[in-house]
Amino acid sequence: CGKISKGRVVTTKPILPAEGERESNPRAKSAKLRIFERQMRKK
Repeated sequence: CGKISKGRVVTTKPILPAEGERESNPRAKSAKLRIFERQMRKK
């Protein structure tokens, strides 16, 4: 599409909380961690 990427996706799938975390913290059930690494560009 002609756009320049501002970085790269480190994880292809989101990281989900462990079973113990979900049991002790109900709000963690819907949490999904995604990692994006921003690239520094020189001007």
